[in-house]
Amino acid sequence: MWLRDWFKKRNQRHQIPEARLKILALSIFLQDRLLLERLGRQCNWELRFTNSPPEAFNWVSQSQFEIILCDRNQPGFPWREVVDRLAKSSPRSCILLISPMNDDYLWSDVLQWGGYDILRRPLHAEDVLQLVGAVTRYISSVPSPCGTGIS
Repeated sequence: MWLRDWFKKRNQRHQIPEARLKILALSIFLQDRLLLERLGRQCNWELRFTNSPPEAFNWVSQSQFEIILCDRNQPGFPWREVVDRLAKSSPRSCILLISPMNDDYLWSDVLQWGGYDILRRPLHAEDVLQLVGAVTRYISSVPSPCGTGIS
């Protein structure tokens, strides 16, 4: 019996685990959170939800996220300051602002403060998947210090 188990184990191919996309979501509305959780299961994302900017700052200081989703409505915290601090704390992360409006002025403001793009609320699966796909292609094209794509 042990010989068969040993032989089976010895002949199994070693599979390198696929890198999971790490996403931090800050103060997301319930319906948007449910959509993100469903997409996360389907796409094998590693999602971390936070309820406040200080909690998000703490997570960013402890771990690297490829994408940070930041709701524009942060009670007691102006979104510009939140995006700026997240961008400075995690410069390799792409910060996506979630906002009920999306125009060129807001988009240029997001870029100026260190963000990457805007997702319009309410979130729709196709919009989220399209923008996350664009971010992963961008991340893959940017050389990392270790010489790999997504870290």
